[in-house]
Amino acid sequence: MRDYRIVTVTLNPAIDRVLEVEQFKVGKHIKARRIGWYPAGKGVNVARVLGMLGTRCVATGFVGREDLSLFEEFLERVGRGRIVMQMLIVRGGTRENITIMDPILDTETHIRDEGFTVQQEDVRRVISKVGMLAHEDTIMVFAGSLPPGVKLGDLRSMLHRCQDEDAKIVIDTSGEAAKVLEREPVWMLKVNHRELADMTGMPTESEEETAAAARSLTREAGGLAELVIATRGAAGAVMIGPEESVSAKVFVHPGRIANTVGCGDSLLAGLLHAWVRGRSWRDAMAMGVAVATANATSRTPGTLSVDDVEEFREAAMMEDLGTPA
Repeated sequence: MRDYRIVTVTLNPAIDRVLEVEQFKVGKHIKARRIGWYPAGKGVNVARVLGMLGTRCVATGFVGREDLSLFEEFLERVGRGRIVMQMLIVRGGTRENITIMDPILDTETHIRDEGFTVQQEDVRRVISKVGMLAHEDTIMVFAGSLPPGVKLGDLRSMLHRCQDEDAKIVIDTSGEAAKVLEREPVWMLKVNHRELADMTGMPTESEEETAAAARSLTREAGGLAELVIATRGAAGAVMIGPEESVSAKVFVHPGRIANTVGCGDSLLAGLLHAWVRGRSWRDAMAMGVAVATANATSRTPGTLSVDDVEEFREAAMMEDLGTPA
């Protein structure tokens, strides 16, 4: 076991609504079936999956005043008492994201709300909260987008609090928030291959291209991340680090895929769950893709089967990516 506590920071949480609509078309009146409605946001998702896997963690960030009890009750139930909720209440309602799944056309349509506007007093409170939770034996996971009212400089202030305490920083974000990586060193960066292409200006269509682009962001190549994890959807993920550089994937029949929402968050949770238990990075990556696959094959959005995780972990295909020439 590695003696680390995991804290997730979700500045822009959401309530995810998942609808099933056959032959979905824009501009039509169509009957839908709700198959999921649950508290989410990238950091909340990571905390949820960590709790389901058996790893204790702390979940902090913002939540709308009227939605606090919903988040608390949900995470208490699915995390089986392993998630300590320390979310900060803000004015306004938590945003609601909608995913429309079409089983006939085999498509997913994602509609993302912007979120509540955070006041400056709330920003000061969350910076203070992050400072109190960050310690040398803590992994601080900053996941998701920035809500209106939170500036890039505010995120940097949170990272500086973590750096001052020698906490390990994990960043899983994109867009404006990803610009923080241009100046701030972090322990781990997790991106998908499209975000990686935007950040580096390099192609990421193949595994080799993705690995090369990820490697360009590592400290060894002049970047600011010690480890870079890049996900590639059904093609798995690659990890580039100073100790090991590997790719990992699990092949399943397309007919088993039910919902890909949150798969990247599940991968990160599985990876951290295995690493804090003393597993090698290679084994941690196998666990990460196994948990992501269990998420994708779950017929109940917002949950997954631990039995499926073990099945997929044993089926994970690993490949050593070596070092650059």
